[in-house]
Amino acid sequence: MRKITLSIASLFLFVLVCLAADLTGTYKGSVSFQDRKLDLTYKLKADGEKLTGSIISEYGELPLSDGKIAGTDFSYKIDVGNGPMESKGKFMGDSIVITSNFGGMEVKNTFKRVAE
Repeated sequence: MRKITLSIASLFLFVLVCLAADLTGTYKGSVSFQDRKLDLTYKLKADGEKLTGSIISEYGELPLSDGKIAGTDFSYKIDVGNGPMESKGKFMGDSIVITSNFGGMEVKNTFKRVAE
């Protein structure tokens, strides 16, 4: 019975490590605010516990800074002109869920992985 438990725990750990490594990629989705929809593309690159990349919209490209990865959770900052905006994310395999604080309002959106 102990071997089975250890095997299952090892498999679970292996899956978590593989999921974290798979964060690298392109994700697309949109955010809505003030009766407006904005299409966003996230281009992410995972390197161990470090996350780099950018967010692309019709207004241009913003680089991520201070990106960190911990398992399937990640965080980063972007400079939106009046200081850095912090965001947190959760990697879900074929998508990411981003939670940002924008103007005192918490916004949560899902972005789907797309082929590059």
